[in-house]
Amino acid sequence: MSLTTKTLGKKEDIEKQTISEEAKQEILIYQHPESDESFLDEHPSKVEEVIECLEAIENANKTDSSKNRVKSTLTINDLEFLVTQRNARKTSVYRRPKTKKVPINTDQFTFMRQINSNPEDRVLAREQRECVAETFRRMGNSEYRKLNFSLAKNYYTKGLEYIKDTPVLYVNRAMCSIKMREFKLSIMDCDYVIAKLDGNYLRAWLYRAAAYKRLNDEANYEDSVSQARRLNRSQREFIDDFLDKMRSLL
Repeated sequence: MSLTTKTLGKKEDIEKQTISEEAKQEILIYQHPESDESFLDEHPSKVEEVIECLEAIENANKTDSSKNRVKSTLTINDLEFLVTQRNARKTSVYRRPKTKKVPINTDQFTFMRQINSNPEDRVLAREQRECVAETFRRMGNSEYRKLNFSLAKNYYTKGLEYIKDTPVLYVNRAMCSIKMREFKLSIMDCDYVIAKLDGNYLRAWLYRAAAYKRLNDEANYEDSVSQARRLNRSQREFIDDFLDKMRSLL
């Protein structure tokens, strides 16, 4: 081989090496930095160290988890405790609330009272109720004179379903209760009249006195007579006459 041929061969090799190096540089310039894995060839020891470190961490985690899964060997005999108080267990029982029965309203004027907002209509409705209550009062008085005290009491009660603020029906019913020996019921009607309707109502005080007299309650009897006299000074003769008749019937 001549000198010229060797020289040409060397030049070609140098050019090839130059081209290959330029190509590598061009690839590195346009290659994404994260895809560069050249460090694997340059520093193999560091890669091995990282792998060994990761394996050590994984083994340590397995060891800790296995320790946590170790079952306790304690038994009930190893425990010492003292019962100081037993709390009764409260059990709540659901109970369905009782339904209240709504009584049937026998007042024929209830609907009229609800729809009448005009004062004149309300006055008219009041007069109509008073007329019905007065009718029951007269019927009760008729039965009272016939000594039908129970029926008379029922009529007075029906009258009170229409008019509840009249003392007459209460004291008439109280007198029927005295005749039927229902003295406590009589006192209740009289007390209602005195406390709610008219504290000076004479017949309420006298019938109250009569009921307490029959119950042998002298203190309340004397108090009722005293109040009747004090509040109705102009009716002394009537009061004395009533008390005399009451004593004669005892």
